Amino acid sequence: MKRIAAVLTLATTAVIATATAALADNYPPVVEGGGGAAGGGGTAFTGGDVTGALVAIAVLIVVGFVALTVARRRAARVA
Repeated sequence: MKRIAAVLTLATTAVIATATAALADNYPPVVEGGGGAAGGGGTAFTGGDVTGALVAIAVLIVVGFVALTVARRRAARVA
């Protein structure tokens, strides 16, 4: 159980560190084309950018969790 908690803690820390760097790069947001409450048409920009690195981190977290689960089941079966 300690291993799973450690892996989840490290994974969460990595995701937060990556997100913090990404958010700091785009802060403060700059509104293009005048300021007003009326929309200019088109799709609103919400700042949601998913980079390849974030997808890779998410995949690695899932693969690591599955590997831990499989290893625990195999260890329980052998013992």
